[in-house]
Amino acid sequence: MPPPPERWSILARIPKVVKDKEAKRTFPPGADVSVACDEPPRASILTAPFRISPPPCLPSYPYVAAADSSGLLLLRATEPGGEVTHHLCHARTGEATCLREHDCPMGFDGANVGLMASRDSCVVAELQPSGDGSGRATLLRYTVGQYKWAVTELAYSPPLHRQWFCAGVVSHGGMLWWVELSYGLLACDPYSYKPELVHVPLPAVIDPLPGKVANLANRGSHSCVKASSGSCYCTMHGTTYLAWGIAI
Repeated sequence: MPPPPERWSILARIPKVVKDKEAKRTFPPGADVSVACDEPPRASILTAPFRISPPPCLPSYPYVAAADSSGLLLLRATEPGGEVTHHLCHARTGEATCLREHDCPMGFDGANVGLMASRDSCVVAELQPSGDGSGRATLLRYTVGQYKWAVTELAYSPPLHRQWFCAGVVSHGGMLWWVELSYGLLACDPYSYKPELVHVPLPAVIDPLPGKVANLANRGSHSCVKASSGSCYCTMHGTTYLAWGIAI
């Protein structure tokens, strides 16, 4: 008999934020955060106290920037003074750890941030490709357990001559895959001492959607790249719906 399918959940990107007293009263003993798990199609919700994240308000609101199947979540929060903090939260244990600041801060767009767990280690990584045609990219990595940031300058090809519009990061096959739907995928092993970026182009959409619907910044609303059941998939909407499996 085939193995049973993996259990999966839908996680709301924006957490619920409660006062510290309420968190102490309702969370399990010793927990910093709590996740109310629900069966799909209902969404599971991360709840965090004020001491970890201020409550949501426009235009600054906390959100889950990355997640791993191990139960690790990366919560991105904007403090009242405008500074951005990142907290590594464990959905199963309720533990939360604030990542220490770095001289080269993570970018404004949390879609560039990926998370990968491996045995007793975890790495948070953000890729910042340049758009000046130089083919340069900056990789920021924070390895839990070492409690330090590493900044690595990398080369990628073909170079971009415009802004990088990241549509998410996929953890698959021992690598992190940064998705730019009009350019393709850039991937590397975030644990490598000397990481190298690999480019994988995506299939062309032969019947693109018209006008503003198809602009670069909006492509994530009708196309995506995701991992599921051990495979990586790409779906793209033109006037018809198309899906491909990505052989990696």
